[in-house]
Amino acid sequence: SHIARVRRYENRKITLPMVQNFVNKLASSDNFGRVSFRIILSINKRILKYAVNLQLISVNPADNVIVPKIKKKESKKQAKHFEDSQLKQFKDYLDSLPNTFKDCYHKTLYLTLLATGLRIGEAVALEWSDIDLDNGCISVNKTLVFSRMETNAPKSDSGNRIISIDRNTVLMLRLYKARQHQCFTEHGYGAKMAEHVFSNGFSAYPSRTNLQHVLNQHLEKVGLPHFTFHAFRHTHASLLLNAGISYKELQHRLGHSTLAMTMDTYSHLSKEKEKEAVSFFEKAMANL
Repeated sequence: SHIARVRRYENRKITLPMVQNFVNKLASSDNFGRVSFRIILSINKRILKYAVNLQLISVNPADNVIVPKIKKKESKKQAKHFEDSQLKQFKDYLDSLPNTFKDCYHKTLYLTLLATGLRIGEAVALEWSDIDLDNGCISVNKTLVFSRMETNAPKSDSGNRIISIDRNTVLMLRLYKARQHQCFTEHGYGAKMAEHVFSNGFSAYPSRTNLQHVLNQHLEKVGLPHFTFHAFRHTHASLLLNAGISYKELQHRLGHSTLAMTMDTYSHLSKEKEKEAVSFFEKAMANL
């Protein structure tokens, strides 16, 4: 269809200004992000190159196009997270679920994400050998690539990290591990499956689509808006910031490569601490 459009221009010379105008319109549109914009440019350049090969046009005008910069949308920096009231509502709902292994599985996943700030790929890649329940810490050394259902090393050296977990999370994981072993034994699942913390018994790693579908069902039942798994990570950051953690400590915990990345993404979440600034200022002035 694209070549057909080129044929329609046969009697009209396709010029550099014509292509540049097209690129400028794309760049100014709100419908495309930076990645999509680059993909469209690449496709059109290849189409015009193919038209040259077919001798429909003499030169490829896209070769000399000046590519405008696409600004990153500011809205993407605003991390979506659970407000305190929503989090309490969700936790109360999880506590009311039936005592089935399926519900135990998803509850453990949600609360582990909340307690650690792990990305969903990092969480489902966990093996029990990565978790030291005696000393209360988790070694994050791999992430699941859902498109291939294979594990990769973290994106950067900072992604390799050891993070501490609280006593309630340690107890929850101990109970879940025993429950998982019992369930897998009863149903004849292989011992290899039991090495993976969030294996469903049939495969080592769960499908992200299936996990999100179940989360959507839970959120709908409790009357909460749609959240992705990243909301647990953002909520973890918000809770720690408002409790007084430094950005440097949060950077390590989240596995960010730079401090700037942590501050750019999460600085707007520390609302309560920002309000305390007035109180500190008043105390400082009073002590003069």
